[in-house]
Amino acid sequence: MRVLILGGDSAIGSALAEYWSHDKHVQCYSSTRHKSRVSNSRPYINLEQPELFQLDMHYDVAILCAAESNIAKCESNKEKTRVINVVNTYTLSKELSWSNTHVVFLSSNQVFDGTTPFSKVNDKTNPTSEYGRQKADAEKLISNLKNFSILRLTKVIHPNLSLLAKWDDNFERGEQVNAFKNMTLSPVDIKKVILKIDSLARHRKVGVFHCSGDLDMSYYDFAVLYARRRGYSEDLIKEDFCKRVGVVPPLFTSLDPH
Repeated sequence: MRVLILGGDSAIGSALAEYWSHDKHVQCYSSTRHKSRVSNSRPYINLEQPELFQLDMHYDVAILCAAESNIAKCESNKEKTRVINVVNTYTLSKELSWSNTHVVFLSSNQVFDGTTPFSKVNDKTNPTSEYGRQKADAEKLISNLKNFSILRLTKVIHPNLSLLAKWDDNFERGEQVNAFKNMTLSPVDIKKVILKIDSLARHRKVGVFHCSGDLDMSYYDFAVLYARRRGYSEDLIKEDFCKRVGVVPPLFTSLDPH
């Protein structure tokens, strides 16, 4: 199986490349936006520069990890981020599909409004953020392709997550950790995500799928749980509240995996 990972510099992309590097039945190519990293197995693909897309060989499967996922950037620069997350993502997906490549598109729980827990794959999308709207619009376009999987994810937890790195630094310094009490997440381990993507890729499953944590919790409760597991003092954690103007944090972010 020849696989192209679009967004090989991302946490999921790099974890996928590492996972498949141990499988002799998978020939993996992982794209990069850094020209210094370009090699035979690392083609240069940048969603901000569609004119430079280099698809010079056939791939059995392509995993679309690349995106502008910074929610604040999507809100403050709607036009630019929409070009990346919708227009150019679909352009590249079409090119891949025309060559009979199965496209696996990574989406988000933010296509839903978060008013109920464990949203189902067939529930009507109703995004409340610009990032969620862009993901929902990309889903609609990609679902018109003949070979596609759409995988919606909740908050993916991995060792290089910047939030955890910041918390670790504060805990180790004995400094206060502020965690939102009015923002929720449904944490899912990156290992679970990798196995789900691997299954979709190998079996070329068509449709919409979910990969989610088992419950919803506030960022404050998650910080407490994280501190306990790492042996840090819970006394350093302080309740905080998201007060972004025009942003209403969802009550739930969990997805029904069935």
